[in-house]
Amino acid sequence: MTSLTLKNRFHLNDLLSGVVVFLVALPLCLGIALASGAPIISGIIAGIVGGIIVGLLSGSHISVSGPAAGLTAVILVQLDQLGGNYAAFLLCIVFAGILQILFGLFKLGFFANFIPNNVILGLLAAIGAILIVTQLPYLFGLSNFSWDMLWTSTPSALVQHFDLGAALIGLLSLFLILAWDSSPLKKLALPSALIAVVLAAGLNFILIHIGSPWAVQTDNLIQLPNILEAPQEVLVFPDFAYLAEPLIYTGAVTLAIVASLETLLNLEAADKLDSQKRSSPPNRELWAQGAGNIVSGLIGGMPVTSVIVRSSVNANTGARSKCSTIIHGILLLLAVLFFVPLMNMIPLSALAAILILTGFKLTHPKLFKQLYQKGWKQFLPFIITLVAILLTDLLTGIVIGLLTSSGFILYGNFNKGVRVYKEKHLHGIVTRIELPSQVTFLNRSALISALEHVHKHQQLIIDATQCDSIDPDIYQVIQDYQNETASKRQIDLKLIGFKQHYQDVDEAALDIYISTRELQRKLSPQEVITLLKEGNERFVKNERLQRDIYRQIRVTADEGQHPIAAVLGCMDSRAPTEMIFDVGIGDLFSLRIAGNIAGQKVLGSLEFACQAKGSKVILVLGHTDCGAVTSACQLRLQHKQVADVPEMPHIQYVLGPLMHSVDSVYDIMQPRDLSKAFINQVTAMNVHYNIQYIITHSPVLREMLERGEIAIVGAIYDVKTGHVEFLDS
Repeated sequence: MTSLTLKNRFHLNDLLSGVVVFLVALPLCLGIALASGAPIISGIIAGIVGGIIVGLLSGSHISVSGPAAGLTAVILVQLDQLGGNYAAFLLCIVFAGILQILFGLFKLGFFANFIPNNVILGLLAAIGAILIVTQLPYLFGLSNFSWDMLWTSTPSALVQHFDLGAALIGLLSLFLILAWDSSPLKKLALPSALIAVVLAAGLNFILIHIGSPWAVQTDNLIQLPNILEAPQEVLVFPDFAYLAEPLIYTGAVTLAIVASLETLLNLEAADKLDSQKRSSPPNRELWAQGAGNIVSGLIGGMPVTSVIVRSSVNANTGARSKCSTIIHGILLLLAVLFFVPLMNMIPLSALAAILILTGFKLTHPKLFKQLYQKGWKQFLPFIITLVAILLTDLLTGIVIGLLTSSGFILYGNFNKGVRVYKEKHLHGIVTRIELPSQVTFLNRSALISALEHVHKHQQLIIDATQCDSIDPDIYQVIQDYQNETASKRQIDLKLIGFKQHYQDVDEAALDIYISTRELQRKLSPQEVITLLKEGNERFVKNERLQRDIYRQIRVTADEGQHPIAAVLGCMDSRAPTEMIFDVGIGDLFSLRIAGNIAGQKVLGSLEFACQAKGSKVILVLGHTDCGAVTSACQLRLQHKQVADVPEMPHIQYVLGPLMHSVDSVYDIMQPRDLSKAFINQVTAMNVHYNIQYIITHSPVLREMLERGEIAIVGAIYDVKTGHVEFLDS
């Protein structure tokens, strides 16, 4: 059973991935330590701890942890504040680890979801800029260099600081990485950074042995001490004498927040790279990283986080479990114990080339262009975060970026959230102010502005049906408006949806949604046709009116139905008449029969609708792509009779009347084939035929039509566009 479990957990791909990740991590661990101003051995120690300790505790299968380029700015600032005392800074790492464990225990892993993407990109771009600026001197072999020297030193004095061999190797490494990554060689498992480091070390070895003046000076080479020979002189441990120093704790908070944020973001990215699409628990990852930082800080290592470059290499090389990240940590341990002489041959300029290109990717001009194209709301928080970090520090810069992004959100809430609609209901034009789900003081300005634009004698609805909460301040604004302004300006104000929040509110019934007897009598046939046309326009534009359906059901149940029109439509499922004309329950009599055929029973229904119930319009509604019409056309073009359809013996009551329209079109139209034009012409002819049938066979409706009490019109509904075209009489 045990062997089977191990087999399921460990795969050969994990071994291969662990080796490749080790080869990528080695130069990065060294380069990040160099960029951070930390002892160079601390980068390797952090890589070991990230691989073994965090690898064992983490719930992620793909994520790799170690020293991160994203923390270089934090480390540089903290070391500067502590006067370069790395032993004191180790206390920051330990306490940051304790905070991360607390973050995990209190389940704060959701925190990263609240950081806007533009602020995160600003953070990464700032880190990229810091990497480039800090590594340029190393690229050219400038020892004991500071940027102030550009203004205080003469050109000849600056030249004396150059190590020409280091500069040559740095530029060659830069060129090699760019060429390798843009060539077919990129497909090989070997990373370009590793190739550059190996060739740089080899070239320098040759220059030394031939006695070339271009050989890199010792100051510009990695200088890893031998741990096995004198561990007490190599390893740095925390200086607990600084426990009373406030900078230790402010630094720990900054480090914990930035490291946790970077970990959570990289963890999410690593999960997306996982071929098996497994999900990693963020809270477990936080306390795993915290444990790693405690161990790393206690033995002299740098802070660790989940790192996306190594994680992506791990995923791309086929890793299936976290065994690969543990293997990479073990290999780093073996390297620092037994291969120090080889690593000390690596020029710092080669590592600087790797880090400069890493920084350039983080702050690529395309990033600025993409965010600028998304608008100022995306670009300004990004650029402000970037500049703020460069001028202050990471934590302050992130806070400034968050405040900027929040400012845009607040500004948006001042001008949005409250939506104003102008709606034409059966009873007239209504202004409806729809409140958002959370109504707070942020919506006060927009609400007041919307109320000020309501004119005298208008109908106004303030709709709170979608609200989860309404601040008392906002409710007071509405009450004041209702009691003072609305009454003075004779505005018919109705409130809906407030009762669930405030019991004392007076919610009037909304009869604007319902066709009442009084409204039905007032409307002329032509006005009803206009209402139907306007409703169809809203339907086509997907701007259907909001209606209180439950109110309509109750009122029509209690007071009866008073429809404004009767629609004779087809039974086709794509032609729901109430939706097509954007009317409510009780507004239409809807008769639906295949082919919209006006037989005797239909006449009885139409007479009831108009004579007994007061409908002002009869609309015969055909539609495109009608199956009944198409079948009738096929029969005529094949010279068959309705009786030739034995599988549907009762279809004659539909196809029989339709054949009159088909014969009429057949006699006048060329060519005679089953084309779209032919079918559409028959559809329109069928509408006209049924109108004439209604007028001819119903004296009651004919007399009402002659007296102008009703109108009988035809229309064609397009099932593809939703548009209803009214036909000329």
